[in-house]
Amino acid sequence: MDTLLHSPSSMAKRPCPSQNPRIPNLNQLDRDQLLDTFLEFSDSPPFAIDLSFERLLESRSCDADQTKLIDRALQLGSVLLEAAKRSARKRASKHNSLTWALPPDLTIKVFSMLDTQSLCYAAATCSMFNKCAMDPSCYANIDLTTVVPKVNNAVVSTMIHRAGKALQSLKLGVVPGPTTPLGSCQPLVYTIRNSVDVSNFSWNDKRSRQGKESSVLTRSCLSPLGGNSGAPGTLLRRLHLYNIERMDNTSLCGALVACPFLLDLEIVGLHVELRQTLQSVSANCHLIERLFFESSKTGRDDSLKSPTCVDLMTDCPHLTSLALRGFKLHDYKVRILLKGLRKLKYVDFSTSYSITGAFLRSVIF
Repeated sequence: MDTLLHSPSSMAKRPCPSQNPRIPNLNQLDRDQLLDTFLEFSDSPPFAIDLSFERLLESRSCDADQTKLIDRALQLGSVLLEAAKRSARKRASKHNSLTWALPPDLTIKVFSMLDTQSLCYAAATCSMFNKCAMDPSCYANIDLTTVVPKVNNAVVSTMIHRAGKALQSLKLGVVPGPTTPLGSCQPLVYTIRNSVDVSNFSWNDKRSRQGKESSVLTRSCLSPLGGNSGAPGTLLRRLHLYNIERMDNTSLCGALVACPFLLDLEIVGLHVELRQTLQSVSANCHLIERLFFESSKTGRDDSLKSPTCVDLMTDCPHLTSLALRGFKLHDYKVRILLKGLRKLKYVDFSTSYSITGAFLRSVIF
């Protein structure tokens, strides 16, 4: 039986696009050439492009087709804009990596010496700096203090989690003006309403009030310090808190539980009780060396008891600096602290009430 043989030209299968790599390349080449030609129109006067687009639009007889053409033009413009931005960022990053003199490890070391705000500015400069600025060591010393409320819980949480177990120092809250020198009697206590004149904020304006609320730290702002054995607060050495009005005893004491190796604690203008705070310090911060506590209610906090003083001197023997400002203290309680804390080199009970100075007799003689 004879077999009918067909010529290759008549029976050859038409190749699929996936089987012929030359077809996508040609299509891509055509697309590239078309885009190149299209981009040359950027040198044309704007009115010429406007007229061309109007003529193209008028050539569509149907209103739906005209709408579709406009949508496509907007979409193409948006896609081109984003593509150009991405390419610009890539070129800038490549340029920076070639011209930046320091290797990544030294760049990270330099960034770790910056203050928190400058570090954030550097991170936003380019992708290369952003990558270096994400190293935990850059966030070992976080300072988010401001003159008026600008920081919220989300910012604090982000910074603390970036630091992780590298966190050594954390400063939060509102400090009115330049930091007062150590030993000054000028109070650092500040309320959120003090910022009205500075920021032109009105509590009667709903929109302004919402903006203010979004920049207020709440009692849960320190919750990222705790959690588990690998929590950021585990190795924290310094904690300074200023005028966080919504902070309460429970939240502060919970944060101190998460910071067993704390050496330096500064509390100003928080609505927390002296007795409960000192009890928490005695129970959790046995290595503490400096304690600065300024009351938000000058002369009204009379909560300190003698047993609390005894616990502090027993459980925190390394204290070398103690400041309790604005509290209602009595001479015999101060005497317990001064006689029991053998390593004390600096004390400050200024702006405190009920002290007569009689305790000095037993301390000096």
